[in-house]
Amino acid sequence: MDDIVREHLPALLAAADPQAYLAYSTAALLRPLNGAAWISSERKTSRPMRFPGVTVHRAKPLPFPEIATIDLLEMTARSLTAAPVPLKARVSSPLQTVFELLRPVRGQPDKTLPPETIYGLIDALSESDRLRAAAFAERNGLQKEMIRLDSMLKDLKKTRGFSVAPPQALDLFFYNWRVGQLSVLANSEYRFRYDEDWTIPVSGLVRRSDGIAYEGAGLPAFFDNMLPEGWAEARLQAVFKIARTDTFGLLRTTQKYLSNLTLRSRDFDESRIVLDSLDISLEDLPAARGPLLVDESIDADPDSRDLWLELRRRGATRLSGIQPKLPVHLDLKSGALRLAIGGLGNTSTHILKLPSPEFPELVENEWATMELARRVGLTVPPIRRITFPDSSALRSPALLVERFDLPTSLSSPRRIPMLEEVASLLGIRRHEKYDVSMERIAAALLAAGIGEQGIAAFFDHAVFSWLVGNGDLHAKNIAVLRSIEPGTLGDPPRLAETLYSPLYDLVNTNVVVQGDLFALPLNGKQNNLRTGDFAVVARRWGWTKSECADRVRALADRVSAQVHPTLESSGLSENLKQRYLETVTARISGLE
Repeated sequence: MDDIVREHLPALLAAADPQAYLAYSTAALLRPLNGAAWISSERKTSRPMRFPGVTVHRAKPLPFPEIATIDLLEMTARSLTAAPVPLKARVSSPLQTVFELLRPVRGQPDKTLPPETIYGLIDALSESDRLRAAAFAERNGLQKEMIRLDSMLKDLKKTRGFSVAPPQALDLFFYNWRVGQLSVLANSEYRFRYDEDWTIPVSGLVRRSDGIAYEGAGLPAFFDNMLPEGWAEARLQAVFKIARTDTFGLLRTTQKYLSNLTLRSRDFDESRIVLDSLDISLEDLPAARGPLLVDESIDADPDSRDLWLELRRRGATRLSGIQPKLPVHLDLKSGALRLAIGGLGNTSTHILKLPSPEFPELVENEWATMELARRVGLTVPPIRRITFPDSSALRSPALLVERFDLPTSLSSPRRIPMLEEVASLLGIRRHEKYDVSMERIAAALLAAGIGEQGIAAFFDHAVFSWLVGNGDLHAKNIAVLRSIEPGTLGDPPRLAETLYSPLYDLVNTNVVVQGDLFALPLNGKQNNLRTGDFAVVARRWGWTKSECADRVRALADRVSAQVHPTLESSGLSENLKQRYLETVTARISGLE
């Protein structure tokens, strides 16, 4: 019970006292310290709240407090019939948290944190927070704390290259080609301007004669879709005290992205970056019937603050999505397989997907669905289930997924892939990924030029996802690969062809949320799909109803033949195996 309370303390406090806000060490850690937590509010009481293993103390608020709101992973409903919504927690702002931690503790050491941790919080402050710190201190009577903050800022600048004025513009690079610049304007709007030597359009960003492709409120969709979601977003916001509305601040927390895209500030050290290439493939490893035992050098719990500070220090590759996942590269020194975090200074070739506390057996579920797709002839990246030694901080089993947006060599690559999600093709932002139809996606793919093979792959992707109960086939889980040829003799690169990407993030969501609907409407429906519904979409590229029916039936027959042996090898519990099989059987029989 004590562990549950500590893990969910922000949610418990948000429900117990909605007007209070987390303060002091609790605001920085989002968890208790030595069995104590701290809140502040205007309530005229000093009586602490007690939970199993945690005492929640009340501290007098500052005269002019600054309070931020963060979204939590926990959900709550206002009534038994209402839909659950994410809980929100009120927390001291990043600047206020720093000042609180710099105040004298007076016999209450659990109110503050070690100096090295406070240095990290100061390092993560935004430019505007640093510039207005003196004014905040003046109105709240924190002059002594301001003197200490000034001293620590000077220490950071001297010993860690700390910059008081972080840039408000970021250059977008593909490999070492400069694509353009994203800048924040004086009115808090954004502008993206292409480099004059870059000729390949980026999704949704059409170049004007002056090179500008976007100017307006909110990040362009291409950059918005780089931002993290779910688990990663919540951790970044909590660790670095970033408001959910500060999208540029969230974007700036990471410099390296999939497809060797980087965001580089004016002081970016290009000597630090190692571009990604696939040097070790999972297909080169010995075959294994069950999970492969793997060592790791990550050495931290993925939910811990320490890991997120380390990810930022290393410049780890940004991964989107709601599931816990980390960018890693493989090391086969001494013949043993070892995983390490990928970052600016080394390659990131694989994605490590970890068990989810919200969705039991998610790793086994995804392995089964990806493996089933491979067995029925669909194109998926190599995957491998792995386990860690008992001494590891990572939970087992986990799933390694090989990146398919990398060349095998950077010495003289003939073609270089660039992954573009359909959400970016459509010019929609990440929170709109469920707000489109399969017909609209089909039109975008046709316009992107994926060709007949690509259209057939998209069709199979949609049918397979319906048959296996994949209710998460949204606009960010459908993508194309731009195949780009490097220029010669100083010429810019050129677009060679556009392909439908291999399938990824395939899971049977129906075994977790029974009756889960198809993510996007197809022929106006998100349930009880029939062959005729798929034929309506297929007519857009000239298929007849009989051609469509033959392709649906052939795929359904292959799924029916392979689902039993795949599930037997999956590691799923008998209960989930049975529910998985019931989903597939019911949907195949319901096609006609």
